[in-house]
Amino acid sequence: MIWIHKSISNNIDHYTFWNDRLIETRLKTQRGHLTTLGEYAPTEGRDELNEEFYETLQKILDKVNKNDYIMLIGDMNAIDHTLTDYGYVRPVKSCLVQ
Repeated sequence: MIWIHKSISNNIDHYTFWNDRLIETRLKTQRGHLTTLGEYAPTEGRDELNEEFYETLQKILDKVNKNDYIMLIGDMNAIDHTLTDYGYVRPVKSCLVQ
């Protein structure tokens, strides 16, 4: 879930509800665009769900305009993953996009 204050609601370029775990919002800013991705990753031990989630996340990130600022917010549930598991997530007590 992403909350947008009414004072900046006119700056929403678009939003996309991808599935029950991923939502994307693109905002116009003074410096360009900000794409926020709200996510709730599956818990560990559910390999099929994890793989599907991270594949979908990567597809969304691949579609984001390369000039946009990107902000990932939510619960990644991926503390034990390594960079080689999915190619773009690594733990540092939180997950970062590479």
